[in-house]
Amino acid sequence: MPMPSTKELILQARQAGYQVVDAQQTRANRWQLLLNTPQGNELLVLIQARPLITSADVQDLAELVRLRHAANGVLWAYAGTFSPAAQRTLAELSSSRLRLCTALPPATQPEGGEPVKASPALRALS
Repeated sequence: MPMPSTKELILQARQAGYQVVDAQQTRANRWQLLLNTPQGNELLVLIQARPLITSADVQDLAELVRLRHAANGVLWAYAGTFSPAAQRTLAELSSSRLRLCTALPPATQPEGGEPVKASPALRALS
């Protein structure tokens, strides 16, 4: 799968229901998006476009969320998967504010306020 452009990632975030506050490409295969949810919460998304995402990436996300004072953080493995070490690191951090996913979760909720259920393709890890 070819590397996404910043513009493509912004479009995907908007299609998922987020307002894009800031977007930057920090490396050839890494981006940061700062998003607002419809509920007014700030979400920091760290996107890694590599086949295998490691524990260092999870630690980077935790540090970025802390430094930016974001309400929540998502590490998005774009066309990749999470190593067992990455999953262990998330568990060790034991923060409900951090999530690992292979697709950006939708921002919207259906009528009645119940959260949208993640599809199997999302494979959110928490």
